[in-house]
Amino acid sequence: MEPLDVIVIGGGQAGLGMGYRLRQAGLSFTIVDERPRTGDVWRDRWDSLRLFTPRPFVNLPGLKAPGDMQYYPTKDEIADYLQRYREQFDLPVRNGFRVQSLQSRNGVFAATGDDETLEAKAVVIAAGPFHTPHVPACAHQLDSAVRQLHSQDYRRPDDLGPGNVLVVGGGNSATQIAEELSAGRRVTIATNGQIAYAPKTIAGVSLFWFMHLTGMLRADKDAWVSRYARPHSDTVIGFNLRKLIDQHVVRHIPHRVTDCDGREVAFADGTREGFDNVLWCTGFRPGYEWLKVVNALDEAGSPQQTRGISPVPGLYWLGHPWQNRLNSALLNGVDMETRQLMRHIG
Repeated sequence: MEPLDVIVIGGGQAGLGMGYRLRQAGLSFTIVDERPRTGDVWRDRWDSLRLFTPRPFVNLPGLKAPGDMQYYPTKDEIADYLQRYREQFDLPVRNGFRVQSLQSRNGVFAATGDDETLEAKAVVIAAGPFHTPHVPACAHQLDSAVRQLHSQDYRRPDDLGPGNVLVVGGGNSATQIAEELSAGRRVTIATNGQIAYAPKTIAGVSLFWFMHLTGMLRADKDAWVSRYARPHSDTVIGFNLRKLIDQHVVRHIPHRVTDCDGREVAFADGTREGFDNVLWCTGFRPGYEWLKVVNALDEAGSPQQTRGISPVPGLYWLGHPWQNRLNSALLNGVDMETRQLMRHIG
């Protein structure tokens, strides 16, 4: 059987946007994704999640998302939009296909799943950079009576046991979940230093409109505005949590976790406190154990790529933070990222 032109690994927004470009170019391709349904990458997040980008900034190429210009979609609405996008352009997505191995032989890539191998002349890895949940090594030293969850597994406050909660992490996920939990619990959030905040709106208009009008969203990563913005990439959008901290509804410990013992967690300032629940919002690590292509990864197991182009001919990456610009990993960055990658593929 003749190899496909392209296999796209990952059926989230980046993979679907790539499929749209490949369809336009008339290339033969398939998109493989391990999840049962298109959009599950969003459905499987916590129940109350709502994007901090309004509707115009969640559009993929070729299809506008529904909703008012100032509307902030829920995670389930984004999931349904991705499903509709797939159907609108009749994209060949193979759900439930988990890539166990990707190899390259004689210029042809072979992606092997549980019971099938697909071959292609090129591969776009659009599975994102966030795969394996990361928790500090000391977490296993906590007593079994302490309920522990990683943010990946958190859906709603009832997932936690009774008593107080320590939320560890200072990103947008951690701060939004801490805010939600504070409605009925004593919540402490621990971060590695002070939390940097940015307004969700400026003069009643979304921050993202301001970033769009100033060119910040679409500026090249080497532009001066991008060099200024990059150190602030982890800024928390909105001031809700800061208000709760100021009102003593949520307690903030601006020190990283250094140790765990029994029911207690130790912090970098030398203090220790006991907690009934710990929610680790401590991010993810790359998980490319299945990628068996020589020179695809560096010694740390991270992608070797420059603006999505691998040193391996025919291998490409899509959807990584700051791959080309500030919004490379965001929904509204898919349009320009896929357009740019097609210059090399098509």
